[in-house]
Amino acid sequence: MKIEDFSPQELISGWRFLTLAVIFVVGIAILLLRLWNVQVLDSPQYGAAQSAQSFRYVEIPGLRGRIFDRNGEILADNRPSYSVVLYCEELRSAGRYTADAADALIDQLAERLGLSRTVKQQQVVTHVRTSLPMPLVLWQDVDYRTIAYLSEWAEDLPGVAVLARPRRIYPNGALAAHTIGYVGAPGKALSNYTNSGRKWNYRLPELRGRAGLEAQYDEFLSGKSGEENLQVDSRGYTRDRYVCEEAFPGHDLTTTLDVRLQRIAEHALAGRPGAAVALDPRNGDVLAIASAPGYDLNAMIPPHAGSTLARLNTTPGLPFIHRAIQAQYAPGSVFKPFVAIAAQEFANFNPDTLCECTGIYTDYNCRLRCAQRYGHGELDLRQAIMRSCNPYFCTMGVSIGMEFISKIAQQVGFGNETGIDLPAEADGFLPSPEWKLRRHKIKWNPVDTAQCAIGQGAITATPLQVANATAAIAMRGKRYQPRLVSMDAPNGRLIETLPWRKASLDAVIEGMRMTVRSGTGQTMQVEGVDVAGKTGTAEYMDRGVRRKHVWCTAFAPADKPEIVVCVMLDNGTGGGKDAGPVVQKILATHFNTKATQVSADDEALND
Repeated sequence: MKIEDFSPQELISGWRFLTLAVIFVVGIAILLLRLWNVQVLDSPQYGAAQSAQSFRYVEIPGLRGRIFDRNGEILADNRPSYSVVLYCEELRSAGRYTADAADALIDQLAERLGLSRTVKQQQVVTHVRTSLPMPLVLWQDVDYRTIAYLSEWAEDLPGVAVLARPRRIYPNGALAAHTIGYVGAPGKALSNYTNSGRKWNYRLPELRGRAGLEAQYDEFLSGKSGEENLQVDSRGYTRDRYVCEEAFPGHDLTTTLDVRLQRIAEHALAGRPGAAVALDPRNGDVLAIASAPGYDLNAMIPPHAGSTLARLNTTPGLPFIHRAIQAQYAPGSVFKPFVAIAAQEFANFNPDTLCECTGIYTDYNCRLRCAQRYGHGELDLRQAIMRSCNPYFCTMGVSIGMEFISKIAQQVGFGNETGIDLPAEADGFLPSPEWKLRRHKIKWNPVDTAQCAIGQGAITATPLQVANATAAIAMRGKRYQPRLVSMDAPNGRLIETLPWRKASLDAVIEGMRMTVRSGTGQTMQVEGVDVAGKTGTAEYMDRGVRRKHVWCTAFAPADKPEIVVCVMLDNGTGGGKDAGPVVQKILATHFNTKATQVSADDEALND
């Protein structure tokens, strides 16, 4: 038949059928192509996605390392702690919504155990939605009575278990609290946390350093995490679990602290706001570093850390401040030895030159009084250090200028962090003419220099800075970086050897020895040991009331020093009266000798 034999209607129907057939063929071809892509080309990608949905990777933290003092006494340890937990996924057979069943069981359990409920209903719902395979912690650190009860009634309590985990403890409580620091949990279990290229869906609560050495050496103390794989179904319930990588404990940390000296320092402070630092000047080892008031480290362990933190933040005396490295005070007369070195090193000042003290410095229309009301009479440099004579050092400071005073102060570390291995160290402040002009729009004048020469005015320092600067004098110019851990530099890290002349140091050290023998620092004497030291008092205003920061810094033996001690007390009478006895107790303990009995009522001890 020819095409002319078909009617128009038949031709149209034929073309429609042919077009439809072509469409079907093309569609089937596209479908087959897509199936081939999915089944063959993209199979690895979809397989990986399916595996990710079927497995959950859980990080298992390693045991945290311990912290010791230099003699092996434990400062931070771990002990087993038992928590009551609930595996909510095991309640799915209860025929109710899992979160509701878990919430009802928690109420029942709290009543049976006689414990107050700690987990809120919304926390249960959130846990079921986001962390179903993980245990929900109901109570932490429970007693053995609770453990015994749960063991006896385990069959009646589906999903309830006792989970043993390490708990950080501090055997000495508040001892060296600011320095040791404390730990805390990192947060939620569900984290999608990535570490060293591995991604975990969940993390068990892990202790991390939050302050002090615990924070500074957190990576060193933290163990190597292990891994547990959970095979789950489409609803998130666990079908199987196995450990694919074991966790390993962290490293133990040995510090330079001497617990004997630390205890004596804290006991001598007796809770008064202040700080005490003891250093080995030969290598920078910190033997003791105390701050008062303090707090009990064991109270900072979860779950009660939050309430403890809130209480301490409102406690008078600011117990969280590590006064030895964070609080900044005017150094007062403990700054005078460095002014004496500056005068001899840069202005060729003769230490035998006599200056008369009348009890008050009145040059440039200022009135700076001496601790000796009616004056000391004529004094040379050594005697001026011994008596802590303000007019002498005001005159000396103005004569040499602030530039030279600042140069020596910077050499021994004033105005900069010491670099101790603790977080949040303050750097103190060393004023300059440029700073005053920039800050106050006023030029520097001789009165500013006179104030700084006696450790007053805008200059501030931490007790650790003063101790480390004193160590530079004790070691005749060698300055080491203070440290609490010595594993990376057994012999200490020498910062620099200062080019001070022997004659300059001899005069200053002799003046400091005279200070302890018969001057303002007699309360630092210990039997059988030649001590060199300096006292200091710095006035400040507290809500309109004039108060004093009192200082003492010393090293011994004077000719071959092995210890430097610096003490600062807030709101005292005089350095010799208040801070001197604290230094004395630390020195007596270190040298295993007795404190020399000296009356602290002498007016000469007011500085």
